[in-house]
Amino acid sequence: MGKVKTYPWDPADGIETGEDAIFFLEASFEDFDPNVFGALLDCIARSKGVAEIASVVFHEQDDGGHSVTIATTSGVEETIAIAPEVSLESVRQALTPRDQTAPVSG
Repeated sequence: MGKVKTYPWDPADGIETGEDAIFFLEASFEDFDPNVFGALLDCIARSKGVAEIASVVFHEQDDGGHSVTIATTSGVEETIAIAPEVSLESVRQALTPRDQTAPVSG
């Protein structure tokens, strides 16, 4: 059998828009696994799509839970429930482009 060629693959390369970043974050909460969640946030933080995040607003629910509303520069806005064991700071950092400080409130 011949040699199998492998190529580096980085899921962050597939997150090209702000909507992609929102979708990726939303999907990570649907199948939440605390053992891999940090790596998923890192993918978002390293992606091109994070540069299109215009604002991030955290909300505290009446039941003590949290959610985040994310708006993109293209006008898409999405509110996502956050798993209780997730640090809000880790989500904020993932959604903030590394070369700037995103407006965050809540």
